[in-house]
Amino acid sequence: MAMAGKGISLMMDLTASYEYCATIARESGSNFYRSFSLLEPQRREAMEALYAFARWSDDLSDLPGEADEKRARLEHWQAELERYCHAGHASEVAAGQDTKTHVDLLWPALRDTQLRYHIPVEVLSDLVEGVKFDIDMVQLRDRIELERYCYCVAGTVGLACLHIWEAPVDRLRNVAIDCGYAFQITNILRDVLEDTRRQRIYLPEADLNAYGCDKTSWMRAEPAGDWLGLVRTYIADADAAYQRSWEIHTHLPPDAKKMFSLMWRSYHAILEEIQRQPETIWKRRLSVPLWKKAKLFLTHFGPLS
Repeated sequence: MAMAGKGISLMMDLTASYEYCATIARESGSNFYRSFSLLEPQRREAMEALYAFARWSDDLSDLPGEADEKRARLEHWQAELERYCHAGHASEVAAGQDTKTHVDLLWPALRDTQLRYHIPVEVLSDLVEGVKFDIDMVQLRDRIELERYCYCVAGTVGLACLHIWEAPVDRLRNVAIDCGYAFQITNILRDVLEDTRRQRIYLPEADLNAYGCDKTSWMRAEPAGDWLGLVRTYIADADAAYQRSWEIHTHLPPDAKKMFSLMWRSYHAILEEIQRQPETIWKRRLSVPLWKKAKLFLTHFGPLS
């Protein structure tokens, strides 16, 4: 009887955890959350748990503190991830007792998702590594560093999605990383003006130098040199990665096909806007016209095919 009671308690904890993750995802208002509803219920819950973990990782880095303190907090978070996924329990989070009260609600759903879909803990830990890049980064140095950054902040999510979608991960690993690269380069180009205001440059220093773009003028949002050539190079790189990554679509179950297609087409549409008017990235944050967004959603929220 006692064992039965314990089992019921664990089920209640897991239900509450998934509900908590769903709340975090819903309140984000992101396009990612909207696409989750295209999935069958169990996969949708897993995506919400993954999203909540990523959201927590970002939020921990945004808490007050010096760079060393933030880095230590995220390293502790990675240790908690390892401990919970391997042992099923975690200790108090560095951010304090109030934080622990809330984060305790995250771990059961995340662990259940990680175990159910065989997501390597290293993939989730690498996602946190991506958050660390932003603590004191002013500029990435070269393509190798850029590719590592894109893998950590976006490629890891793509790999975790492959597991949740029950796709052939080994076969699709490289194209999932390509897809993350394409998405993140799109973000970088779209947000170039906002990032200069935060004193950050995500296009590598080596490439800026190669195109005669000095850091000082770039930070003033008055780029010198062949900045347009540099931007067009990255548009082409991202577009090629998009095309390679479409292979994922052919290996997915019907519900995951719809989610992947919506996200792929939504991000690619942003890149197309940048390609159409690249000079505008220094004036405002480009977005997809509302009519095109509406068309994308109407196209994908029909019967599964």
